[in-house]
Amino acid sequence: MVTAKIHCQSKSETGEGDTRQVHVTFVPDYADGRNKDWSLYTPALSLSMTLRGEVADRFEQGKAYTLQFVEADA
Repeated sequence: MVTAKIHCQSKSETGEGDTRQVHVTFVPDYADGRNKDWSLYTPALSLSMTLRGEVADRFEQGKAYTLQFVEADA
């Protein structure tokens, strides 16, 4: 498993009501040595998602989150 500390950089909304979609972007958080394990040799991370409005509401711009990459069963 690889864990990355990220924060929500931006949110851009389109549509209204049931058709509202939000493009959310995240960037790595390097504060206090965070991400030291994986960023030593690969010091970049880019993540963006377009989500339905109510799902996007779970993410707050400027807030930090933990992203985990866990190998999935086939």
